[in-house]
Amino acid sequence: MRFIAAMDHSGGSTGGVLDRYEQYYTEEDKMDKVHAMRLRMVNSPNFTSENIWAAILYKDTVERGMVPVLHDKNIAAILKIDSGCTEQGTLKDFNLNNMLNFAVENHCYGTKMRSIVKERDVLDEILDQQMELAGKIYAWELMPIVEPEIPIDHKHKQGLEIALFQGLKQRLDVFEGKCILKLTLPQQPNMYRELINHPNVHKVVGLSGGYTTKEACEKLSQNTDMTASFSRAFSEGLKYSLTEEEFNATINNNIRLIEEASN
Repeated sequence: MRFIAAMDHSGGSTGGVLDRYEQYYTEEDKMDKVHAMRLRMVNSPNFTSENIWAAILYKDTVERGMVPVLHDKNIAAILKIDSGCTEQGTLKDFNLNNMLNFAVENHCYGTKMRSIVKERDVLDEILDQQMELAGKIYAWELMPIVEPEIPIDHKHKQGLEIALFQGLKQRLDVFEGKCILKLTLPQQPNMYRELINHPNVHKVVGLSGGYTTKEACEKLSQNTDMTASFSRAFSEGLKYSLTEEEFNATINNNIRLIEEASN
């Protein structure tokens, strides 16, 4: 089953990406260097529409011309539209109409916005905010990705996942449109199976959230009909110093593992 490549690190998280890539950078050139890394990934002969159906992009990456590169490979582009999270985990204020105009003008298929579920008492606020925005996005004829991420090391992870399932189902039952759900890989296999089959859900994809590629793929394989939207687990092992042959072999191995786990 084809998956989504998450390549939407913002300016704040780009330094960590380049650290793992083992490339020196400065604040002035880090966006140039992470874009070159992303292009290297997309231009790999194994990065194809046979394995990957969409890539999530940061606005800076779109402005640098990544969408036509993806479209040449018959891969859809999805725009990260949020401006990060508040201390509580809700979305910070951002200009939704400006971002949606940008997505439409640049021929993006959909959008993504990420919240972080840190505590049970903010879950309802997070879901209300995400689903309200998803409805507005769908009205623009864009596919919204709803992402209420539960940290993988949260001490109450399974309890939060049960509450998240219940809260999402309640809201999806009255949602007018369709959306993609991007959710932390659950402790209990097939926790979200009922949501996958919901008429208002296009698909459910798992996020790796800091799991290694092996760990993420093992967890993903336990969830029927759930595919991936991995970031760190997708780029694991990629280094600036690798030869093109080594680089392509590494990304091909990650793609193969993720694709197999998605089936």
